[in-house]
Amino acid sequence: MNGITRAFALATLTPVVAGATTGCAFAQERPAPEPAAQPTPVPHPAHPVKVSRDRKAIHVTTPLLQVNWDLTTGRWDCGWRAVSLAAHPSLDGAYCTARLSDGSEIDSTSYSRHDCAGTDVTPLHDLFGNGVQVVVHHWMKDKPEIRQQFQIYESQPFVLTQMEIVSPNPIASNEIAPLVTSAGRSRGSGIHLQTGDKPRTLFVPFDNDAWVRYNSDYASDSYEVSAVYDNASRLGFVIGSVDHDVWKTRITQSGMEPGSVGDLRAYGGGTGTWTHDSQPHGMVSGTSITSPRIFIGCFSDWRDGLENFGRVNARLTPLLPWTGGVPFGWNSWTAFGTHVDDTRCLAVSDFIRDHLQPAGFGSPGAVYVNLDSYWDNIPEDRLRALVRHIHANGQKAGIYWSPFTAWGDNMTRTVEGTGGRYTYGDILLKDASGRPLPKLDGGWPIDPSHPGALQRIDWQMDRFVRWGFDFVKLDFLSHGSLEGAHAAAPTGIAAYNLGMKRIVQDLDPKKIGRPFFISLSIAPLFPSGYGHSRRISCDAAGSIKDSEYVLNSLTYGWWINDTLYRFNDPDMIALSASDAEARTRVNSVVIAGTVLLDSDDLGNPAIQRRAETFLTNPAILAIAREGRAFRPLEGDTGAHAADVFVRQDTGGRFLIAVFNFGNNTVSRNIDLARAGLRSDIGYKTRDLWTGREGVASLVLTLDLGPRESEIVELTAS
Repeated sequence: MNGITRAFALATLTPVVAGATTGCAFAQERPAPEPAAQPTPVPHPAHPVKVSRDRKAIHVTTPLLQVNWDLTTGRWDCGWRAVSLAAHPSLDGAYCTARLSDGSEIDSTSYSRHDCAGTDVTPLHDLFGNGVQVVVHHWMKDKPEIRQQFQIYESQPFVLTQMEIVSPNPIASNEIAPLVTSAGRSRGSGIHLQTGDKPRTLFVPFDNDAWVRYNSDYASDSYEVSAVYDNASRLGFVIGSVDHDVWKTRITQSGMEPGSVGDLRAYGGGTGTWTHDSQPHGMVSGTSITSPRIFIGCFSDWRDGLENFGRVNARLTPLLPWTGGVPFGWNSWTAFGTHVDDTRCLAVSDFIRDHLQPAGFGSPGAVYVNLDSYWDNIPEDRLRALVRHIHANGQKAGIYWSPFTAWGDNMTRTVEGTGGRYTYGDILLKDASGRPLPKLDGGWPIDPSHPGALQRIDWQMDRFVRWGFDFVKLDFLSHGSLEGAHAAAPTGIAAYNLGMKRIVQDLDPKKIGRPFFISLSIAPLFPSGYGHSRRISCDAAGSIKDSEYVLNSLTYGWWINDTLYRFNDPDMIALSASDAEARTRVNSVVIAGTVLLDSDDLGNPAIQRRAETFLTNPAILAIAREGRAFRPLEGDTGAHAADVFVRQDTGGRFLIAVFNFGNNTVSRNIDLARAGLRSDIGYKTRDLWTGREGVASLVLTLDLGPRESEIVELTAS
């Protein structure tokens, strides 16, 4: 654990009184004098956050972790206590860097002086409890000052750290890294689990476009968040950004060895293949440039860590409020594609009213009948009549739009809602030379910060509200996060925030007088707070490959449900494949958290019979109605899906979902203790599809035919 243990063995612990509210304690502009030697204080047991200091170091200890700042090298370490009896996990040799617009790089370890005055250590009380804030200053002649801010809490297993660059003259940067380790530069630096084989490092995609998959096979990079963990023991770190107003955050990792990762870099300004950017990350300028805050936590179970990370983000950026139930219903895309029409949609609405709703299909928030792309083929008067018919059937009506994408190549068209002031050529996102950015997914990216784009949003949202719709699916949103020369934003994420805030404001229930569900389709994972649901995958239909693909996203993204977004959206159900695949597709949807939308031609008698079979099981629908995602049992599946998912309920009920993605019959033996159940008692089991009952202790054994799946309920016998 490098210097942490030695430093704490020598340090005298001084209590810091927690409870006062404080902001960022950024102190003097010039180097402070060397701190004088302090008399030995008596630790006070009532205050669990304790601080000690000498001329060369600052030390903080809490019941959960220990932090040490070395004021001779500009590095810091953190060791976690009471996480694992078998290991002493730590982060060692950390520092910060940035690249300025002139191409020069600054690095806290290369600076000649590192200071932390008494006024730089202050009590902290905020959303995460009581603690202490520490600010370390790094000084170098003819260089801007570097300030590192740390927030440490008495009862939280994480540290938040941020980098600020301060200069008397304006500066600019598009790459700022508040957390860096390099084993090549400082032996022993990096993340140390001190247990297990080479740790797994998790790739989390920036968005859900292009059928991208999560990957736990020793990924070299990730976007916004990553996990470093040993799957066998489940001990792991979670590192990610909790600020999403300006920067795209990228986490890179390398130097994997048994029990450790030597090279780590979490930085604002990350672009790459999966952000779809053709331009460099935007420059952020001023006399002060601040990085995103980085969350660094260590957990006995990496799954707890990702859920904790999600909750921290939710405290800082609350969920978009939703008091209704899980959306059940239907969407036109897989059923009708480009040939959506009001006559067939009327028939779908009537079938759902007459056959599915009486059988329990639905939730307290009602059933939705949603029109996807190409709804504008329907004349406005007939569209309004369709909405009235849907409402008369006791259902709600949904619509579709892509706010940040221009379709077609006529750039002289007047932008709707702008009174003729702007053409589409005006509102497209441009590069630094004024050329429109290349098409993405067949559409031209629009600049969300352009006044014409914002007026267009107002115009379209007003139409949806006036026409009586209750739900909108917003697609191709990643176009709005691209880097380029924006009209009124320094970066793609800053522009995306402007556009999404406008949509939420236009659809605010207080403004329009009714709830309006906002569903995000192809969208960045962050920033959140702009949708009630977000698709966890790209397009999926009804085959076993579709179900496995969706479940890959659930395997490593289950924690997003009810933290970043109220509901995960596992895309639409299609029942046209085999019976086994149809049941598996339904199972994959209901365990996701979930928006449950079918997308079959429900005017077809054969499909109607299948819908009545697969969309009316009371026990399965009850799970979906609860809107709670299942956890993966294992996290060693690489770019594939886990085949076992678990959920624990109050009252001793436990649910296990098991999948066979292959074409042969398999036998699954599930270790109940590994799944979180007690190993000293027996359990009654019940298959929620067939009602078949049994018993299990220690191991649950299930035989699954090709492409089959089961959801089993276990209760103590």
